[in-house]
Formats: sequence, structure tokens, C-alpha cells
Amino acid sequence: MHEIRQHAQASHTATTAVGQRRGGDILPSASYITRAPLLDAKGRIVGYELGVRPQVPLPVLPGAHTRAQIEDEALLSAVIDLDYQQALGDKLTLLALSTAGLASPLLSLLRPVRTLLAISDLLPQDELVPRLMQRLQEGFGLVVEDIEGSVPLLPPLHIRRYVRIDLRQHNAMSLGHSSVRARQWGAQALIARHVDTWELFDACRRLGFDLMQGEYYLHAPASAGRQLQAGRVVVMDLLNLVMGHADFPVIEAKFKQDAALSYKLLRYINSAAVGLRHPVKSIGQALVVLGHDQLYRWLTLLMFAHAEGDPRSRTLLRHAVVRARLTELLGDGHIPKAERGGLFIVGILSMLDSLLGLPLAQALDGLQLPPSVLDALLHDTGPYAPYLQLARACEQFDQATIAALCDQAGITADAVNLAHVNALIWSEGLAD
Repeated sequence: MHEIRQHAQASHTATTAVGQRRGGDILPSASYITRAPLLDAKGRIVGYELGVRPQVPLPVLPGAHTRAQIEDEALLSAVIDLDYQQALGDKLTLLALSTAGLASPLLSLLRPVRTLLAISDLLPQDELVPRLMQRLQEGFGLVVEDIEGSVPLLPPLHIRRYVRIDLRQHNAMSLGHSSVRARQWGAQALIARHVDTWELFDACRRLGFDLMQGEYYLHAPASAGRQLQAGRVVVMDLLNLVMGHADFPVIEAKFKQDAALSYKLLRYINSAAVGLRHPVKSIGQALVVLGHDQLYRWLTLLMFAHAEGDPRSRTLLRHAVVRARLTELLGDGHIPKAERGGLFIVGILSMLDSLLGLPLAQALDGLQLPPSVLDALLHDTGPYAPYLQLARACEQFDQATIAALCDQAGITADAVNLAHVNALIWSEGLAD
């Protein structure tokens, strides 16, 4: 095991120690990683913001004397995993820290060139500037929040890198003024936060924003048609055949009706991710190697990836596979082994409504799914529901909800955070 992974686990154990009392306040025992994708102006995921938000108190770590320091150390100790940093490759990691967090020694274990540090509070220049200058010299990117009235406290223009603007604080006119002002301040890049509609996405793109955060991509654009593409219809037919454990010759005949689909199956079965010693040269052989369960899993991924050249489908796929893998890892050990395959399927299909622009019940209508999967997806009930709910909660910066769901499911903060990081690592290992 890598030395950095050991360091991360040791540090994270400190973050989940029994709560202590400081200054009359009881600081209980759990902190949870949450994530939000960073998207470029073409709608592609180029990184993630990982956070520990202060909705619930956190434990006091050795050497930490303020709530901000506690939160910073809890976040940094969770993301210094070497495997995580290698898996993300060129993707960015954005971490929201206090200015005190800029002095943390844990920052030396991160890749500065791919790490953005968002400053969540502002100190007078004589305290802030030396810390920012040190981190900039090391190669970190700095993100300053666009806070009204903060201009006199901001550091000199030549050390500013990114400015992040919260769209909830602006109307169309003030957003334009704010973006212009940020450029005048010397921002090398602009980040828009809470981009939750396609109209806002288009507005930000026209205003020259470089990165965006929000849930606009979860909604089908107004121009999107409501009819299933022919390729997805074939995939759904195959899913039904596989779910019914149809004979492989029947499934093979269906594959051979779509040359592109057959090519994708052979490319997948011969990929490094599968790891076969000898190449597979026929559809029939590929089906035997995969078996019904793994074939079903691959086909659910293909539902999102079938539209070639569609950045929204690729973004949804990335988001969906992290959710699906996290759901699977959270349920591991809690669900009987014979039923665990449903965890991944539930995670993937929970985003089918976003992909197709249809209510989920209607999107699922063409699939023959077992009752346990439908119960989780449509009614939030059944054996899979707690783990899907928890995976969804990890996409929101709401520590209280995550804590409540963990308590109900009997899962520790350590287990959730490790599963979350491993889900991100796994998803980055998949080919687009």
C-alpha cells in the first residue's frame, strides 16, 4: 500500500475520533466527503470540487484550534491518496479552504498544478498575501470567491488566478458587471457556481466563463427530442434479453443487427479493464466470457455512451458511473452476495430520466426490471434504497443528511469516504 494512502488513512482516522468539547461546544464524530463536478464551456467534466461543509460540527484534530482548521484538515486528509491523484490524471481538484488552511503541511502531498484552492474567508492583506504567494510559487491555483465589498481585502492583482461567482447572487445585468469586474481584478479564469439551467449555462458561456458548477446537465435541453434514439432502443432490447437470461445465440443475433454495437463489445472485452490474456474475436465468445450479469452491467453503461459526439451524454455517464459504483461499494457487505449486482444497476438507472428527458417511471417503462430495483428507483424502498439515497446525498453539500443516512444504514464515516474516493478512482479507469 502506498505511503501516502497510509498517511491519508491515519490522518482520516483522526478526523473520525470521538468528539471533544472545546469552548463549551461539543464537536461530534463524523465528517463526510461531498463532490460536485467542474465542467468546461463545452459541458465536459474536467474536475471535481471535494468538500466538507460545516452543516454539522467536526472533531478537533491535533494542532487545530478553530472550526475552519478542523474542516480544512478533515478535507485534506481525505484527498491525499496517491491512487486518487494518479487516477484523475489531468483533471482538476478544487478544495475550499480557509486562509488558515493555506499553511497546512498536508498540501505538500497534493499535485499543485492540478489543485485549485478556493479561499472561503479573507484576511487582511498582510496576513493573506504571504500565504497565497507561497502556494502560487508551488504551482497551486487560487480561487477567490466573488464577495460583495471584499475588494479592499483582496490581494494584489498579479497573484490572483480564478474568481468564482455565485449565480444565485446575481441577475442578468449584475452577472455581466461582476464578470467584467472580475476580469478587471486580474482573474485568469472565471468559475460560475449554481449553473442549474440551460439558460444560465448559455449566458455564462456567452460571458466567457471558463468553468461551471451546477446541475444544468441533469436536465434535457429544450431542443432535445423526446424519442429514443434507435441505438438506445437496441440496447434496451438487449437488456431485456439479458435480464431474462436468454440463450447466448439469441443475444448474439441481436448484436449482429448493429455493427457499431458489436464493435464496441469486442473493443470492451479486449480492453485492459477486462484483462484477458488472449484476444476475443467473436461476439459469441465475448458473451460467454462476460456472462449475463457482467453483460447487463456493461449495457447499462452503454445507454449513456451510445450517442457519439454528445458531451452531455458523456458527462451524464461520468456522473452516473460514480453514483453507481459508490452505491455498489456502500452496499457491499450489507446486501446478500447474490443480490449485489442490483446495486450498480440501481445507481446507473437512477439517472435514466436525466438522459432521456422523461419522468423516471416513463424512462424505465421499456425495461423488464426486478421488483427490488423498481422499488428503489420509483419508491425509495426495498433493500437497495438506503445505499442509493446515500450515494445521492454525497453529491450534495449537506453533511446532516449524509450523517442521518449513514446512521440508518449502519455505515461509518470512514467507510463512506473510502468508498467515495474509490468510486472516483474506478470511474476514471473506464474508457469514454
